[in-house]
Amino acid sequence: MNTPFENTCEQCRYFRRVDALTGNCHRLPPVFAGDSSPRESHHWRHPMVGIHGWCGEFLPLPAAPPSASGVGM
Repeated sequence: MNTPFENTCEQCRYFRRVDALTGNCHRLPPVFAGDSSPRESHHWRHPMVGIHGWCGEFLPLPAAPPSASGVGM
């Protein structure tokens, strides 16, 4: 059984960090975020998520490849 916070967005293959507490979910293509700001160059965004968030689409990060010495980092 999984423990709380084990499968969070921060641990997911689709997560890309933006700052210390948030990131973007790249599980699906970007969605239209509106056209209310003329200062933005485009209006398509990946959903913003918190590092402690979670969903049913979690996919773990790939295992780190072994180093040249055969010992993991």
